[in-house]
Amino acid sequence: MTFVNIGAGCTRPGDTHIYVGTSGWVSTFMNHQTVDIDAMITGVLSARHGYFNYYAELETAGKCYEWALNHLALDEIGVYLNDTKVTDDYESRFTSLYDYISSEVEKVPPGANGVIFTPWLHGNRCPFEDSNAGGMFFNIRIENSKRDLICAVLEGICYHLRWLLESVEKKVKTSDKIRFVGGGALSPVISRMLSDITGRTIETVSNAQEAGAVGAALVVAAGVQGVDVLELSQRLVKADRVYVPDPKNKEKYERNYRVFKNLYRSNAESFKALNE
Repeated sequence: MTFVNIGAGCTRPGDTHIYVGTSGWVSTFMNHQTVDIDAMITGVLSARHGYFNYYAELETAGKCYEWALNHLALDEIGVYLNDTKVTDDYESRFTSLYDYISSEVEKVPPGANGVIFTPWLHGNRCPFEDSNAGGMFFNIRIENSKRDLICAVLEGICYHLRWLLESVEKKVKTSDKIRFVGGGALSPVISRMLSDITGRTIETVSNAQEAGAVGAALVVAAGVQGVDVLELSQRLVKADRVYVPDPKNKEKYERNYRVFKNLYRSNAESFKALNE
């Protein structure tokens, strides 16, 4: 993640980006180092000497979405694959498969009809460290559908990222506009959801999935040209899409977020009993 902030265009102290790939994180670019031992937030070296990334991690982010597709959407995926051509290359089928599931999630109202998911499929690190913590679906009722469950998985990832963002803000000032990168940023559905849940303007960039590689390339280019990599990134990496929070969704997401945070406190002992 050393190069990701460069590839995201976050080059001024306070610039904040969110990454969703297999894991997920919230990171703020800093001109000094700080850590939060209680919340397990670290300050790691940046690609630019004298700068740091204040970094809060979620162990499983996009991995939760992958799990949901593998275990909850097999029938829908089977129907979808029957509609594709065997000559379609694997990458395009895989990408469009996520697009298909995203289009199904769009049919679910904000709040996933009351279902909440905790994205702790491999324990958790921040803002609480607990290898015993596990994922759960909370408040499933007879009227809920599989679409609700998949939507809840995406919302649960975003709820936890908001929790990380608020934890980071306890020690540093974050930016009002947040850059969103990683594979998750390819989805307009997830981008809008992240904006609504965090209450922040979310900006995506070109080649969001390759932000780390873009950052590394910019570092090399800056070295060859003898220019400041931060200035080069700021000049070349621009937002291509902008998502603004929808105030109509605020009340429902705020309610669910309060419940989401309480789920760990309410179940920590049970997680320990089952998984220690």
